[in-house]
Amino acid sequence: MPVVYCGLDAGSSLCQVAVLDESGAVVAERRFATSERNLIDAIDAIPGEKHVHLEASTLAEWIRGVLKTRVTRVVVSHPTENAWIARDPRKSDRRDAFKLADLLRRKAPITEVYYADDASRAAFKHLVLHYEDLTDQETRLKFKIKARLRGHGLFPRGDEAYGAGTRERWLAQVRSEAEREALKQMYRILDETLKQQGEAKSLMRREGKRFPEVSLLDGAPGVGPIGACQFVAYIQNPHRFSSKRKLWRYARLGITSRSSDGKAIGWQRLDRAGCGRLKAMSHAAFLGATRRRDDNVFKRTYRSSLERTHNAIHARLTTQRKILAVLRAMWKGGTAYRDDQG
Repeated sequence: MPVVYCGLDAGSSLCQVAVLDESGAVVAERRFATSERNLIDAIDAIPGEKHVHLEASTLAEWIRGVLKTRVTRVVVSHPTENAWIARDPRKSDRRDAFKLADLLRRKAPITEVYYADDASRAAFKHLVLHYEDLTDQETRLKFKIKARLRGHGLFPRGDEAYGAGTRERWLAQVRSEAEREALKQMYRILDETLKQQGEAKSLMRREGKRFPEVSLLDGAPGVGPIGACQFVAYIQNPHRFSSKRKLWRYARLGITSRSSDGKAIGWQRLDRAGCGRLKAMSHAAFLGATRRRDDNVFKRTYRSSLERTHNAIHARLTTQRKILAVLRAMWKGGTAYRDDQG
């Protein structure tokens, strides 16, 4: 059976498929309206052993789920890594599809985006994202309310502008009745957002109980149930990383550097590629662990690094890496946290 390489440029309205054989000759191309039936018909009509390549997008997980049992392989690549496609001055859906097929045919280095085959884990990740989205909305609303109050010469501290018992005092100082009513509307939106956030949090924690590793990781200092849910949702499978350093890079905690002719170009810095949410989770765990009264392994890691480097930021990042490494080891081994094994 001949091997063929299918490049799929997917949009919410139209999809473009381009098919190449192993020599690079064009086998077929097709453009169709985006739907599950049309996608299946287009792929099934292609003869041979099919390898499909598309870029990560909001449609990618759905397309991968539709095609993974109908083709030999589905590759979802990171679009920012495909500079040959993104920076093409004559960019079009058709050219993109052919380039995606050709990258796969030539076995070019591709940064593949990981998707779990377990549907329950994919659904759990969406629940975590939903909770985080509501948390972000809450934060934005609070910032907007404080900004409105500052516009009237009012400067509440901390959370005193948001409490049910204190907000009336600040509203009473707004002279414009129309502005006061607008602020009341914002407070009602905030209250509803907080309610929905609480429900989303309960749903996330309830569904997290389906995965034994969530309660296992919850026992690590500073992690807590929310951090455990986030780690499990974003990692999906601890064996996907062959080393802890690859996990650090995925969590935006890896060091990147550039050189030419044996000479460094610019400064070393943290790699910006990866999952920022996972980095934020490790930072929250760092704060939780170092503020505890007990002398846990993460506090000792921070103290030791601070004494060695005399740099608080360096010590914090080292501790965040330690937290992720410990969580990965606990999950892989199915072992509970033990401070003497940190």
